[in-house]
Parts: sequence; structure tokens; C-alpha cells
Amino acid sequence: MKKSARGFTLVELLVVIAIIAILAAVVVLIINPLELIRRGRDAARLADLANLQSAINVSVQEATGSGTVGILCKVSGAYPCGGAAGQGQSNVGSRSSDGTGWVKVDLSSQQSVSVPTLPADPVNDATAHYTYCADNNAWEINAKLESAQQSNKMINDGGDNPALYEVGSNLRLISPTGGSCTY
Repeated sequence: MKKSARGFTLVELLVVIAIIAILAAVVVLIINPLELIRRGRDAARLADLANLQSAINVSVQEATGSGTVGILCKVSGAYPCGGAAGQGQSNVGSRSSDGTGWVKVDLSSQQSVSVPTLPADPVNDATAHYTYCADNNAWEINAKLESAQQSNKMINDGGDNPALYEVGSNLRLISPTGGSCTY
């Protein structure tokens, strides 16, 4: 009687494992999970800035009669005023929406839009943070986008800094050289 061995040899197992490893490496290179994480953080940044832009515009609109005087720099009333949401910034502010946070507009007393707390950048460190600046009649908020997919938004946003995404009524207030607020 002849007994035949069933199962896989060591060489066969190693070949299958090598094929699976090659396929896994190709899938990781195609999907690029780090870029997907960057895109997700950028989506949060774009949503945060769009919401703040709407809330500030509504706040200015609701302040009829007084224009923007005292609205864009609620606490100090002095211009220019600014703040940043990032850790390690010299002008870091809280996330309070009553005008004492990093955005100097009182967004807590609005009747049309509710902003309970100010947003913070998903990374929120010394290089990736939100920055606010206002003068007597205009304002600007900046953020650094990470993903390669969003780089055109930073270049084509109408602002003066192609390395930052800028929203506001005057996109030249925050400038590394010569704006009302330099950071």
C-alpha cells in the first residue's frame, strides 16, 4: 500500500505568501491611505472655513446701523485684531464664540446662525492652524491645506498667499510681508 502525503509544501506556501505581499503592496500604492487622510482633514478645514464665513457675514448683516465698526474686533475694538487657533502660536485664542476666542466676532448672540464653539484645525499645531485678522471694515481667515488634490484651491482662492487657503472680505489682510496682521 502506497501512502500519499496531502497538503502544501513549504515552497508552495512561500510562493503564495509572496504573491499576496506583492498584491497588498500594489493596492496600498494605488489607494494611498495617507493621501486619503489628508483629504479628509482638508474637507473638515474647508467646511469649518465655509461655516465661519457664513456666520461672520450673517453677524455683520445683523449689525445693521453700526456697519462693521466694533463687530469684527468685538473685545478690543482696536484694529487690526487677530488670533489663531493653533497650539504654539503667540496669539492663540480660545474656542469661545463670544468674541473672546481666536475669532474676534461675537458669533454666540446671532439669531440666524448658531456657533456654540469655534472650530479648530484637525491637526491644530504650530504649522497647521486657523488664523484670523480684521481691520476696521474687513476680515480674513486662513488655513493650510495638506492634500495634493486641494493645492489648486490655495492658489486660486484670490488671496495673496498661494500656500494658504484664504476666505474673507479682504484676502490681503494676513500676509507674511506687509499685511495688517503678519504671522
